[in-house]
Amino acid sequence: MKNINLKNIAISSLIAVSTCFAMVGTATAAPQTDSHHLTQKQKNEIAAKQEAKHKAELKAKQVAKQKAALKAKQVAKQKAILKAKQEAKQKAALKAKHKDDKFQEDRKHS
Repeated sequence: MKNINLKNIAISSLIAVSTCFAMVGTATAAPQTDSHHLTQKQKNEIAAKQEAKHKAELKAKQVAKQKAALKAKQVAKQKAILKAKQEAKQKAALKAKHKDDKFQEDRKHS
């Protein structure tokens, strides 16, 4: 008798829990919009919102692309300036060394 009562309690509890989850699942589900019965004005509004969102996304992408290109250009310019300064410094050092070597040679011959 006890086994039958425990089985009945377990089955009824399982049914209650599954019913509860089913109700919660349908309550939190995303609402399904019925676009078949919308008026033309509502359809136009939806289309306008989607188009505005699309345009905003495109504009944001373009702005980001322009910023990235500008930053890359600035970085390249800075690297070129730095490289030119280093080359000028090396050239000046080489020239000074050459001048010193020539001075030493002239001194030896004099």
